[in-house]
Amino acid sequence: MNDRMTTAARLRGSVNHIDLTVRDMAASVPFYEALLSFLGYVRVKQEAALHVWELVRDGQIVAGVALRAARSPREHDRYAAGLHHLAFHAADRDDVDRAHALMKEQGTILDPPADYPQYGAGYYAVFVADPDGLKLEVVHYIG
Repeated sequence: MNDRMTTAARLRGSVNHIDLTVRDMAASVPFYEALLSFLGYVRVKQEAALHVWELVRDGQIVAGVALRAARSPREHDRYAAGLHHLAFHAADRDDVDRAHALMKEQGTILDPPADYPQYGAGYYAVFVADPDGLKLEVVHYIG
């Protein structure tokens, strides 16, 4: 098996990309730029109603996040049908703490960095809300 097939097989089943709708691009883009660039994403598209970030490893796109302008002013409700929250891997516990420090300036901290043993031994995470109230998590967990 060549390296490309090995990488494809390794990525099989993981999320390729996610598109999020936001009510206010002017508020959301700086929030996501701060978080996603911290996590290693690079913005590759910047239009009035669409912004796209990609995470590239070893020359290959492994994930993407896009923001699209919402067509409705409806507020996000994570307990209605739809997306409850989105979690990003952290390199280690210090990475979670650094994400927390960064996000204190950008968004609403829902839950500060802490151990969450109910999700598994060694589960350490911070939870924040974006400008639309979407819950985001940065987590270090070996599993």
